[in-house]
Amino acid sequence: MTAPRRPPRLVIGGLAAIVVAVVLGLVLVQRVGKTYRDGLEVAADSARLIGDAAGPIDQMTTDLIRFADTGDRGIADARSLLQSAATSLDQLGTASRDDLAVTAEGLSSLGDRVAGVLETIEGFIPGNRDSTAEDLRKIADGLQPVPAELRDLGTQLQQTAGELRDADPTLAAVATSVADLGADLEDLAPSVAGLQTTATRLVERVDEARDRVNVDLWLARIVVVLVGAVLAIGLWIGWQRGAPAPPPDDVAEVPGSGP
Repeated sequence: MTAPRRPPRLVIGGLAAIVVAVVLGLVLVQRVGKTYRDGLEVAADSARLIGDAAGPIDQMTTDLIRFADTGDRGIADARSLLQSAATSLDQLGTASRDDLAVTAEGLSSLGDRVAGVLETIEGFIPGNRDSTAEDLRKIADGLQPVPAELRDLGTQLQQTAGELRDADPTLAAVATSVADLGADLEDLAPSVAGLQTTATRLVERVDEARDRVNVDLWLARIVVVLVGAVLAIGLWIGWQRGAPAPPPDDVAEVPGSGP
């Protein structure tokens, strides 16, 4: 009767290494599964946060588009008003400097002449009375500084009109910026509007992946165990085939020999 062959230390060490590798593989699968679950939780929370913020962001974008459109129209109206005001001030300045000043000078000169005529006439009329000529001369004297003041006012009005015209390019640049902002927001609006739909789909996919993760982890564990079993079986079979046959334990009796 032969004694069972004991496997060599190399085979025992290989089997032990396979067992350790299987255990480590199972631990790794468990840790990867936990990390994957945590990642899904973070993704779900982020998707919900995006979905909750999508509505206010969409409304804000819509309000900004309306503001840009209103601002564009308001700036256009302001430019038109400035142009009209500049033209009116320019015309008023011209009238004040060229027309009203000349008229005031003429009235002053006319009042002075009429006063001279009245003084001549009053010289032929006896008696004490109020002099109309003196009143007219006072009016004429009061009108003397008016033409210069009217010319200064006309110059100031024309300068103000020029400043208003100089402000138009700045308003035009602002109008261009506001129009570009409105156009960019309109291009962005569809993406913002679809943000909530995308977030909802992401939550659904995360929920589906969360339902599958347990099955995937069990499949991964089974694969690790099967791979370890296959390696162990292959190692054992290889040793069985390559090991030499053991010598017999019992020596055959020699014929004719006895106790």
